[in-house]
Amino acid sequence: MNERGKQLQGPDSLDAARRPGMQRPEETLSSLLKVTQELNAAADLKPGLTQVAALVKQYVPYETLAVLLLDDLGRELRFAYAEGFEKEVVDHWRFGMGQGVVGIAAETGKTLRVDDVALEPRYLNASGKVRSELAIPLTVKDRTIGVLEVGGPEPGFFSEEDERLLSFLADHLAAAIENARLYQNMREQAHTLSLLHEASRELSSILDRSALLRKVADLVQRHIDYDLFSVLLWNERTQELEPSFSVSREGLDVSFNRTIPLGYGLCGTAAALKQPLRIPNVHLDPRFVSCVSELDVNSELVVPLVFKDQLIGVVDLESARYNAFTQRQQQLLSTLGSALAIALENARLYEKLQAEENKLETDLRTAREVQRQLLPKATPWIPGLQVAVAYQPARYLGGDFYDFLPYGEGRVAIAVGDVSGKGTSAALFGSLAIGTLREYVVGRQLRPARILRDMNRKLGGAGFDRRFVAMAFAVYEADNRRLSIANSGLPYPLLVRGRKVTPIEVGGVPLGLLPDREYSKVVLDLQPGDAVVIASDGIEDTLNERDEEFGSDRLRGTLERLATGSARDIANGLMEATRLFSGGAEPYDDRTILVMKVTGE
Repeated sequence: MNERGKQLQGPDSLDAARRPGMQRPEETLSSLLKVTQELNAAADLKPGLTQVAALVKQYVPYETLAVLLLDDLGRELRFAYAEGFEKEVVDHWRFGMGQGVVGIAAETGKTLRVDDVALEPRYLNASGKVRSELAIPLTVKDRTIGVLEVGGPEPGFFSEEDERLLSFLADHLAAAIENARLYQNMREQAHTLSLLHEASRELSSILDRSALLRKVADLVQRHIDYDLFSVLLWNERTQELEPSFSVSREGLDVSFNRTIPLGYGLCGTAAALKQPLRIPNVHLDPRFVSCVSELDVNSELVVPLVFKDQLIGVVDLESARYNAFTQRQQQLLSTLGSALAIALENARLYEKLQAEENKLETDLRTAREVQRQLLPKATPWIPGLQVAVAYQPARYLGGDFYDFLPYGEGRVAIAVGDVSGKGTSAALFGSLAIGTLREYVVGRQLRPARILRDMNRKLGGAGFDRRFVAMAFAVYEADNRRLSIANSGLPYPLLVRGRKVTPIEVGGVPLGLLPDREYSKVVLDLQPGDAVVIASDGIEDTLNERDEEFGSDRLRGTLERLATGSARDIANGLMEATRLFSGGAEPYDDRTILVMKVTGE
């Protein structure tokens, strides 16, 4: 023991220990007590610890002073505050339980005073200036949370009185640190809840993957200081993680073009284990693989994205700093990762749905074109008769069709049909109806009512459940201007004579709905100037912006106004009237108008 240590053993040891200009111990104790009380309510420990270090030095002129705290797993001591140590030591040195003097103090829960570190084989030399060391456990409710370490410049530097003073400080310091940790935990939990609330509110509404990942990168950066944020998504087919999004802390896109097999690198390992990995120093981990050239990575945090036990991908945070990520940040990212996995799965399903809808739209366009190709390209030429058609297909496939068929010399058969339902199946059923109609008409020249009866039997036996066809079928004879017409569920045809519009009351059950049905016909002797209008139900059912129907009254009123025009004028004028009534909106149902007008020539 040196001369200073001997002096402290006497009755006047407190006074004898004082050096010129130094505070009295009781003054130091009073000041330390005041500072530690302030630490109890402090959100940030560093300013308070700086004050503590300065006060201690007024009584114990140490060479080094450090507060080392155990990590969340209780395995390692890390510097929380340090005076007199090189930055490299503070940033990178770790002490395991039982390792070095501080590790032994933490493991045993007992103070260690080493008079000469050169004679202590367990001493780890973190500062070449230290010759003696005092390590005091920081204990809260019989639980060690860290160590207060003080190093002296010469052997035997610390006395029992120094030990008592610093032990007093350690007791209060431990309580202050624990309170600060609790406060920090509460604050971080509040931030976490705020983040998760915002994430749940916003992520669920973002279905574009790129926008979703950029939003997550912004949310994470508010709580975790990273240099590079990346998301790699799992490709089940290739069994690899594929880079989907990578951005720097400044918000700049970063090139990340390397795919990662399962179990390869830190990302592949986290994906294989479905567990997060937090690596304080990647250069000490043999699994580390550098995937970007823009950043010198020193620490990394990888969290797997899992939905219903299925791997979606990984979130990878990288930093140029060592030990950049904490256990609590890992927990935060893991919790956010669960919400992100759900949002990514929603985005994937949305993209899949969009792709299917685009394919369906392409198929519908093709089917509509095929459907149009089945319709006649031109109206027939019949002496003394004008024939015109106006046709506007719906956006979605409907089933309206019309056809003109030869029926012997001076005669023509005219058909207008509407298949129930919409979509591809309705269009296909309409194609079947057209084919059946042509099969029955060509070469047979049956009466209209017989045609409908035979088609009803054929379509009813085709096995299409809940499919039927409403169709009007008419035969016009040019030599006597006679029109024979039968109907199976289409709106009544209309006779326009002069400016009077009269329904031709002929109807029947739609084809394919009920078997063994007979159909009636009406025979009209037309006069020059007469017009017969056959319209599908899409005309009367046209809606305006107030959900009002065009209706039969507007249909008749429009025909009265157009009565003196040609067949083409009547068809086009009626179609334009429905277009104006709907405000130009795309029709929900096909609109078909067929007009026959007797000219008398």
